[in-house]
Amino acid sequence: MRSIFTLLTALLLCSSLSAQTWNFEAGNNITRYVFTNSAGNNPDFLKSSSGLHLALSRENKISKSFVYDLGLAYNQYNNVGDVQNIPFSYQADFMGLTGGIGPSITSRKGLTLSAKASAAIQSMINGTQFLQNHYVDLAGDNQFTGLKVSVGYTLAITKKVNDQISVYTSFQHLDTNTFGNSTLNFIPSTFSFGLKIATK
Repeated sequence: MRSIFTLLTALLLCSSLSAQTWNFEAGNNITRYVFTNSAGNNPDFLKSSSGLHLALSRENKISKSFVYDLGLAYNQYNNVGDVQNIPFSYQADFMGLTGGIGPSITSRKGLTLSAKASAAIQSMINGTQFLQNHYVDLAGDNQFTGLKVSVGYTLAITKKVNDQISVYTSFQHLDTNTFGNSTLNFIPSTFSFGLKIATK
Protein backbone atom coordinates (compact mmCIF):
# COMPACT_ATOMS: atom_id res chain seq x y z
CA MET A 1 0.00 0.00 0.00
CA ARG A 2 2.87 2.37 0.78
CA SER A 3 4.35 1.70 -2.66
CA ILE A 4 1.15 2.94 -4.33
CA PHE A 5 1.36 6.30 -2.57
CA THR A 6 5.11 6.55 -3.16
CA LEU A 7 4.48 6.08 -6.87
CA LEU A 8 1.69 8.66 -6.92
CA THR A 9 3.86 11.20 -5.09
CA ALA A 10 6.72 10.67 -7.52
CA LEU A 11 4.39 11.19 -10.45
CA LEU A 12 3.08 14.43 -8.97
CA LEU A 13 6.60 15.80 -8.70
CA CYS A 14 7.44 14.92 -12.28
CA SER A 15 7.46 18.18 -14.25
CA SER A 16 8.48 16.90 -17.67
CA LEU A 17 4.97 15.93 -18.72
CA SER A 18 3.19 18.56 -20.81
CA ALA A 19 -0.35 17.25 -21.37
CA GLN A 20 -2.56 17.69 -18.34
CA THR A 21 -6.25 18.05 -17.57
CA TRP A 22 -8.22 19.40 -14.62
CA ASN A 23 -11.15 17.21 -13.58
CA PHE A 24 -14.17 18.57 -11.70
CA GLU A 25 -16.73 16.01 -10.60
CA ALA A 26 -19.82 15.61 -8.44
CA GLY A 27 -21.69 12.48 -7.58
CA ASN A 28 -23.18 10.16 -5.02
CA ASN A 29 -21.61 7.68 -2.59
CA ILE A 30 -23.51 4.53 -1.65
CA THR A 31 -21.59 3.52 1.46
CA ARG A 32 -21.62 0.24 3.29
CA TYR A 33 -20.25 0.09 6.85
CA VAL A 34 -18.74 -3.28 7.71
CA PHE A 35 -18.40 -3.67 11.47
CA THR A 36 -16.42 -6.61 12.83
CA ASN A 37 -16.83 -7.22 16.55
CA SER A 38 -14.22 -8.65 18.94
CA ALA A 39 -15.49 -12.18 18.22
CA GLY A 40 -14.80 -11.74 14.50
CA ASN A 41 -18.47 -11.58 13.54
CA ASN A 42 -20.14 -9.08 11.17
CA PRO A 43 -23.57 -8.07 12.56
CA ASP A 44 -26.09 -7.23 9.84
CA PHE A 45 -27.82 -4.27 11.52
CA LEU A 46 -25.99 -1.70 9.35
CA LYS A 47 -27.53 -0.69 6.00
CA SER A 48 -26.04 1.27 3.10
CA SER A 49 -26.94 4.93 2.70
CA SER A 50 -26.14 7.70 0.22
CA GLY A 51 -24.03 10.83 0.53
CA LEU A 52 -22.44 13.60 -1.52
CA HIS A 53 -19.17 13.26 -3.45
CA LEU A 54 -17.13 16.20 -4.79
CA ALA A 55 -13.61 16.09 -6.25
CA LEU A 56 -11.03 18.20 -8.03
CA SER A 57 -8.03 16.47 -9.59
CA ARG A 58 -5.25 16.95 -12.11
CA GLU A 59 -4.79 14.25 -14.73
CA ASN A 60 -1.53 13.77 -16.64
CA LYS A 61 -0.55 11.51 -19.51
CA ILE A 62 2.39 9.19 -18.99
CA SER A 63 2.06 7.92 -22.55
CA LYS A 64 -0.54 7.96 -25.32
CA SER A 65 -2.60 5.33 -23.52
CA PHE A 66 -1.58 5.58 -19.87
CA VAL A 67 -2.61 8.29 -17.37
CA TYR A 68 -2.55 9.13 -13.67
CA ASP A 69 -4.45 11.63 -11.53
CA LEU A 70 -4.00 13.29 -8.15
CA GLY A 71 -6.48 15.49 -6.34
CA LEU A 72 -8.66 16.47 -3.42
CA ALA A 73 -12.02 14.94 -2.53
CA TYR A 74 -14.91 15.56 -0.16
CA ASN A 75 -17.10 12.57 0.67
CA GLN A 76 -20.10 11.88 2.87
CA TYR A 77 -19.99 8.31 4.13
CA ASN A 78 -23.43 7.76 5.64
CA ASN A 79 -25.20 4.72 7.07
CA VAL A 80 -28.44 3.69 8.74
CA GLY A 81 -29.60 0.76 10.82
CA ASP A 82 -31.58 -0.48 13.80
CA VAL A 83 -30.96 -2.68 16.84
CA GLN A 84 -33.95 -4.18 18.63
CA ASN A 85 -36.28 -1.86 16.67
CA ILE A 86 -34.31 1.23 17.74
CA PRO A 87 -33.35 3.13 14.56
CA PHE A 88 -30.12 5.08 14.22
CA SER A 89 -28.10 6.77 11.49
CA TYR A 90 -24.57 7.98 10.85
CA GLN A 91 -23.38 10.98 8.86
CA ALA A 92 -19.61 11.27 8.44
CA ASP A 93 -17.90 13.91 6.29
CA PHE A 94 -14.38 13.12 5.05
CA MET A 95 -11.78 15.11 3.13
CA GLY A 96 -8.46 13.96 1.73
CA LEU A 97 -6.14 13.15 -1.12
CA THR A 98 -7.01 10.79 -3.95
CA GLY A 99 -5.05 9.29 -6.81
CA GLY A 100 -5.25 6.76 -9.58
CA ILE A 101 -3.19 5.27 -12.37
CA GLY A 102 -4.05 3.09 -15.35
CA PRO A 103 -4.73 2.72 -19.08
CA SER A 104 -6.88 5.09 -21.13
CA ILE A 105 -8.01 4.10 -24.62
CA THR A 106 -9.87 6.27 -27.15
CA SER A 107 -12.21 4.56 -29.62
CA ARG A 108 -12.94 5.57 -33.21
CA LYS A 109 -16.24 7.07 -32.05
CA GLY A 110 -14.44 9.57 -29.84
CA LEU A 111 -15.19 7.84 -26.54
CA THR A 112 -12.31 7.36 -24.10
CA LEU A 113 -12.42 4.41 -21.73
CA SER A 114 -10.18 4.37 -18.66
CA ALA A 115 -9.57 1.92 -15.83
CA LYS A 116 -7.42 2.99 -12.89
CA ALA A 117 -6.10 1.46 -9.72
CA SER A 118 -7.20 4.03 -7.13
CA ALA A 119 -6.23 5.01 -3.61
CA ALA A 120 -7.24 7.67 -1.08
CA ILE A 121 -6.04 9.05 2.26
CA GLN A 122 -8.88 10.77 4.11
CA SER A 123 -9.76 12.14 7.52
CA MET A 124 -13.16 12.84 9.08
CA ILE A 125 -13.90 16.56 9.40
CA ASN A 126 -17.37 16.17 10.94
CA GLY A 127 -19.42 13.22 12.09
CA THR A 128 -22.60 12.53 14.05
CA GLN A 129 -24.72 9.57 15.07
CA PHE A 130 -28.46 10.11 15.50
CA LEU A 131 -29.76 7.76 18.19
CA GLN A 132 -32.93 7.93 20.31
CA ASN A 133 -33.77 11.47 19.21
CA HIS A 134 -30.39 13.02 19.92
CA TYR A 135 -27.08 13.50 18.14
CA VAL A 136 -23.78 12.01 19.30
CA ASP A 137 -20.52 13.61 18.15
CA LEU A 138 -18.21 11.04 16.53
CA ALA A 139 -15.05 13.13 17.09
CA GLY A 140 -14.10 10.94 20.05
CA ASP A 141 -14.83 7.60 18.34
CA ASN A 142 -11.55 6.00 17.20
CA GLN A 143 -13.40 3.94 14.58
CA PHE A 144 -14.06 7.20 12.71
CA THR A 145 -11.10 9.40 13.61
CA GLY A 146 -7.55 9.27 12.26
CA LEU A 147 -6.36 8.79 8.71
CA LYS A 148 -8.34 6.31 6.64
CA VAL A 149 -6.47 4.64 3.77
CA SER A 150 -8.60 3.22 0.97
CA VAL A 151 -7.73 1.25 -2.15
CA GLY A 152 -9.85 0.16 -5.08
CA TYR A 153 -10.53 0.99 -8.72
CA THR A 154 -12.17 3.60 -10.96
CA LEU A 155 -13.85 3.09 -14.34
CA ALA A 156 -14.72 6.07 -16.55
CA ILE A 157 -16.15 6.95 -19.97
CA THR A 158 -15.21 10.33 -21.44
CA LYS A 159 -16.66 12.18 -24.44
CA LYS A 160 -14.71 15.07 -25.98
CA VAL A 161 -16.73 18.25 -26.59
CA ASN A 162 -13.94 20.34 -28.11
CA ASP A 163 -10.15 20.67 -27.87
CA GLN A 164 -10.30 21.95 -24.29
CA ILE A 165 -13.45 20.46 -22.77
CA SER A 166 -14.70 16.91 -22.25
CA VAL A 167 -17.49 15.41 -20.16
CA TYR A 168 -17.33 12.07 -18.36
CA THR A 169 -19.10 9.66 -16.08
CA SER A 170 -17.33 7.35 -13.66
CA PHE A 171 -17.78 4.58 -11.13
CA GLN A 172 -15.37 4.12 -8.22
CA HIS A 173 -15.20 1.39 -5.59
CA LEU A 174 -12.98 1.76 -2.49
CA ASP A 175 -12.39 -0.20 0.71
CA THR A 176 -10.62 1.04 3.84
CA ASN A 177 -9.30 -2.44 4.76
CA THR A 178 -8.94 -1.84 8.51
CA PHE A 179 -7.86 -4.92 10.47
CA GLY A 180 -7.90 -5.83 14.17
CA ASN A 181 -10.48 -6.31 16.92
CA SER A 182 -13.78 -4.38 16.77
CA THR A 183 -13.05 -2.66 13.45
CA LEU A 184 -15.22 -0.57 11.16
CA ASN A 185 -14.56 -0.46 7.42
CA PHE A 186 -16.06 2.04 4.99
CA ILE A 187 -16.87 0.63 1.54
CA PRO A 188 -18.23 3.35 -0.76
CA SER A 189 -19.36 2.87 -4.34
CA THR A 190 -19.35 6.26 -6.07
CA PHE A 191 -21.20 7.31 -9.21
CA SER A 192 -20.05 10.64 -10.66
CA PHE A 193 -20.43 13.05 -13.56
CA GLY A 194 -17.61 15.41 -14.38
CA LEU A 195 -16.00 18.00 -16.58
CA LYS A 196 -12.46 17.83 -17.94
CA ILE A 197 -10.62 21.02 -18.90
CA ALA A 198 -7.37 20.58 -20.82
CA THR A 199 -4.51 23.01 -20.20
CA LYS A 200 -1.09 23.43 -21.77
